[in-house]
Order: sequence, then C-alpha cells, then structure tokens
Amino acid sequence: MRLLAASSVALLCAATACRQPAAPKPRAQSPATALASVSASASACAFPALSVASVVDAAGLHVRTGSLGKSSLWGFSDVGLDSALTRLQIVLAKGGAPLARLLPAGALAVVNGGYFEPDFRPSAWLKDQGVELSPKNDTSKGGVLALGGGGIYLGPFAQLGFEPQLVVQSFPLIVEQGGKPGIHSDDGRRAARTVACLVGKSLHFIVISAARGDGPTLFESSSLLRDAPPRGFGCTVALNFDGGPSSGVWFGPQIAAKQRQPLANVGYAIAILPG
Repeated sequence: MRLLAASSVALLCAATACRQPAAPKPRAQSPATALASVSASASACAFPALSVASVVDAAGLHVRTGSLGKSSLWGFSDVGLDSALTRLQIVLAKGGAPLARLLPAGALAVVNGGYFEPDFRPSAWLKDQGVELSPKNDTSKGGVLALGGGGIYLGPFAQLGFEPQLVVQSFPLIVEQGGKPGIHSDDGRRAARTVACLVGKSLHFIVISAARGDGPTLFESSSLLRDAPPRGFGCTVALNFDGGPSSGVWFGPQIAAKQRQPLANVGYAIAILPG
C-alpha cells in the first residue's frame, strides 16, 4: 500500500511538472513518518487539468470521459443529469451482482450506490418510490442524496426539509455545502471513488477509476471535486458513495460512453432512466 501511494505521488508530480525544493540527503524514517511524507507531497502537488477524451450528450445525460492528465492511470466519468428528462431508481442485488447486470431495460446508465454489508444488504438509509428498503443509520455523520417534492437535495440530514421519495445515505460529505472542504487531513488511503455532487443545481455522478489500492485519497478528492474546470469538477457539495473495487458506471446501448465495470460485485445500484 505504501509503495502504491508513493508511485502514485510520483506519477502525479510528473504529470504536473511539480517543482519541489532540493531535498536533503535521505535518512532513515519510521513507517509512520514515511507515510506522512508521502501524503504531504501528494497534497503539495496540484492535480493536472482534466484530460477530456469524449463528450456525449444524449437523452438527458451529459457525459464527459477522460483521465487526470495524459499520463495518468486514473480515469474519470462525469455523468450530468437533466432532471426534466431523467429519473432515478434503486436496484437491489440480493446476494450481490456485477453492476452491468443491474442495468434495467431501457435505462440510460447505472452507477454503484453506497455502502453495503458482507451479505450485500445496504448499510444505511435507502428509499425508492417512497418505500424504505433499509433503515436510517447514524445521522450525525455523512449525508443524503434525496429526491422528492422538494426537488433534489444533497447535504446533511439536519437540513433535509421534505419527505423524500428516493434517498441514499452515505458518508462522508467530501465537499460540504457552499463548496467548503469536507476533509481536513490526509490518511494516505488510496482508492477508486464514486460520488454524487451538485454543479450549480445539476446532479452529477462522478466515478474516478483506478487499479485496486490506487486512486485519489479523500483529501485529494475534496480538492479535485471543488476546483473549477478545467482543473476540477466544480462541485458545490459532494457525497462519497462506496468506492474501491465497488466503484463503476455502466451505460445503456443508447449512450456511447466508456463503460467502467467495478472490480467486485455490488449490493445495490442507482439506475438513471428516461423521465
């Protein structure tokens, strides 16, 4: 894990031509000190501009696909929704299933949802069409993606002001409302990421793909999501979903965008259907 983190930092700095001051002669470090040094280097080195490979506008979706710098091993899919032309549906996978298998007939896309238990049951509050599929968990942390008569809400429980028809509880809020950082320190843990975010009033699902054990830390993700294009995604609020080997997005045949199948089965998914 430490070797992967170090190589990712080196790759990121090379992609941005990040200049570091001359280093003193190396000396022995404890593992904890070495990991802290890696995390500090990653934070000090800005991400390159997003390298967009393709843009697809179809059936109420605006999909950008690319990578974090031309030499980066991290890919991304940014799926923006037109709320007037699309709707969401929760798809449960009893016993777990590949994400592609959870794509409903006629759906535009399906993205992995929040956390689930070893037996693939959802770990937190989940509702679809007004029916509770899983009860609320600890409401003092994280937040919710909620849809209903009040429109689209993304943020902490305390400010949810309507009874949602669809809700996904997850954590943490990587970007807090108003574009404020939701992550204030770097634990050095790298993973692929899936998030729901608002860009203005538009709901986006963003998937950052990477090899197992690689990808941005939550601290790095907070900056990447908040930063304005072309260096970031311009999210004013962002909620972390299940990442790592669960992270992915699969498109229906009518959307000619790059598929990102998770490395592992998922417990449930969020389908995007024509409205």
